[in-house]
Amino acid sequence: MGMSPVRSTSVFALAFGMGLPLASQADGFPAITRVASGFGYYNVDKGYDDKVKVYGTLDAFVNYQDSGHYSGYKLAGGGAWTNKLGLYMRKALDADTVLELDAEEGFNLNGQALDQHWKQVGTLRLAVAALRSRQYGKLEFGKTYGMGPPTFADPFLAVYGSPYTYLTTPPAGKGAYYLDLRPKHTLAYTTPKFAGISVGTAVSFGFNDAASTGDTVRGKGMSVQYGDAKWILLASYNDYLSDPWNDNGNQRQTHNYIKAASAFYDFGPVATSLSWQRQDVDYSGTPSMTAWSFGMSAPVGKADVARLSLVKREIEFGDKDALGMMVGYDHFLRPNWAVYGRVGFIKNRPNSSITYAGIAVNEAGDDPQNVAVGMYYHF
Repeated sequence: MGMSPVRSTSVFALAFGMGLPLASQADGFPAITRVASGFGYYNVDKGYDDKVKVYGTLDAFVNYQDSGHYSGYKLAGGGAWTNKLGLYMRKALDADTVLELDAEEGFNLNGQALDQHWKQVGTLRLAVAALRSRQYGKLEFGKTYGMGPPTFADPFLAVYGSPYTYLTTPPAGKGAYYLDLRPKHTLAYTTPKFAGISVGTAVSFGFNDAASTGDTVRGKGMSVQYGDAKWILLASYNDYLSDPWNDNGNQRQTHNYIKAASAFYDFGPVATSLSWQRQDVDYSGTPSMTAWSFGMSAPVGKADVARLSLVKREIEFGDKDALGMMVGYDHFLRPNWAVYGRVGFIKNRPNSSITYAGIAVNEAGDDPQNVAVGMYYHF
C-alpha cells in the first residue's frame, strides 16, 4: 500500500487546483518532487492504466505557542499535511482516455475522525468523478479543485499549521465569502497543454447548502497557466456569491470577486514564488483584502527540504493589516515519512486578530507565535 516517491519528470502532473501545470516532462523544482508523495493519486498519478488504491496521511505535532496574553503547549495534527484517508479508482476506456473516481476524507486527532462525514458526500475534502483524455483534456464534477488561488503560493501548501492559510482569508464583514480550494458541486474543464499553456474553467452550483435558497449558480472561475523547466506562471479570476444574508429585511447574496496571479521560478536548486491575490466584496461596508506572498524552498542533502514563507495582508480600511512569516525543515526518513520543524509568527496591526494553528488570540493586536515539531507519514 506504500506510495512510491514521485520522479522529477512527473512533478508537474499535480492537479490544476494545486496551481501547477497538468503535464510537463521538465526536471525542475526538486523540493516539490520530494514532498509530492503527499498529494494523493488523483493529483500526481496521470497514468492511463486501471488502478484502485487506498491512500492517506497521518500527521501529528507538538508545539509551544504564545500570543502575548496566552501561552501553552499542544498536541495536534495537520502541522505539515492534512490528516486524510482516500480511495482512488481509475478505469481505462481506451489507450488515451480514463475515468477517474476519488473520495477523500480529512480528520483530526480528537477521536472524531470520521464521525458523520461519510453520510454526506459534500462534507468530504474531495469527492470527484473525472474523464481525462490526452487529446481533449479533463472534465470533472463533484467537490473538486476549482480555479482559486494556488496552494503553491505558500511553500507550506496552505495547511492548518501555516500563517498563509489565515492571512489570505476573506475580509470580515457582511457578504464576504470563503472560496474553498475544492468547491463542491463544481463542473470543471481543463484543456490539454498547447505550447506550455493550459486553460481551466469551472462553475459551481448552490445545491444542498445555504446558497440553495438563492441563485442556482453559486460561482464561476477561470485560470490560465504556463509551465516549463524553469517557470510556472498562472492567473485566475473567480466570481462567487456569498451565503444569503439579511440586508435591512431583504435576503441578499453578494458577489465576491477573487483575482490572483503567481510566478514560480526554479533557480536550481532553490525555487522561489511570488503571488498576489485580491478579494473584493460587492458591498461598500465590507473592505477589500489584498495579500502578497513570497516563498522559497530548496532540497538539502539527499532527501531533506527547507522552506521559507512571507505573507503581507492588507485590508482596505480599519487598521487591520497583518504580516506573517514561517521557516521550516523536513527531514525524510523515507520518501513518504518525515519529521519536521516549524517556527512562525503573525504580526497584527492594532485592530487585527488573525491567528493560526489554533493559537488563542485574546485581544486585537496580539501576535501569535509558534514553534512546532512533528512527523508525517503517507501511505
